[in-house]
Amino acid sequence: MPSGDEKLEEMRKRIDEIDDTIADLLSKRMYYANKSKAEKLRMKMPIVDEQRQNEVIEKWRKRARKNRNRGSSEYNLSEEMMSKIAELIIEYTVKKEMEE
Repeated sequence: MPSGDEKLEEMRKRIDEIDDTIADLLSKRMYYANKSKAEKLRMKMPIVDEQRQNEVIEKWRKRARKNRNRGSSEYNLSEEMMSKIAELIIEYTVKKEMEE
């Protein structure tokens, strides 16, 4: 049976793997946000779309509620945390879009 140190190290390894996946997915998201910006410019639309931003934030909040409704308290995601993550991603994306 693995020792406590080995168990902890294995859990940390799994967390690092998940963090790598999250970073990869955020990179892909930025790629598509950049493509979206190009399309908005082509269509002469504003870069910032507050309605879309609100929709994205609400979708993230909904994901937290969906997770909670599954009855899995083991992996509870708070709406506040999910909302803040979405807001941060949007803020960074808009900043990058405006710089370029």
